[in-house]
Amino acid sequence: MNETKVAASGEVQEGRLHAVKVGGHTVLLSRVDGRVCAFSAKCPHVGLSLARGKVDKGTVECPWHGSRFDLCSGQNLDWARSVAGLPMPTWSHALLSFGKKPAPLSLYEASERESSVYLRTP
Repeated sequence: MNETKVAASGEVQEGRLHAVKVGGHTVLLSRVDGRVCAFSAKCPHVGLSLARGKVDKGTVECPWHGSRFDLCSGQNLDWARSVAGLPMPTWSHALLSFGKKPAPLSLYEASERESSVYLRTP
């Protein structure tokens, strides 16, 4: 595993997403209770970008289909419940999922030292 410096510590803030490129992939960084969390910028639902996702209380919501995830564990909390930010009735959620089962975010191991953020990459 390699470790790559990806950001200055001050660039990663609570309640915000910070995008970086690592090995040809976009990774999103955020801070939860002071801890830096890192995950793939692609929603596991259909691979659309989470970069404009809404961050709230340690979670990120996909702006496209409303799937919601824990920022640090990657755990799926809600699966495909809206379209372009418009909530949909519960009966339609199965249709919005396109037959895909709920899946977690792909995480990256992040560390912080000397005012910089590092990611471990294969």
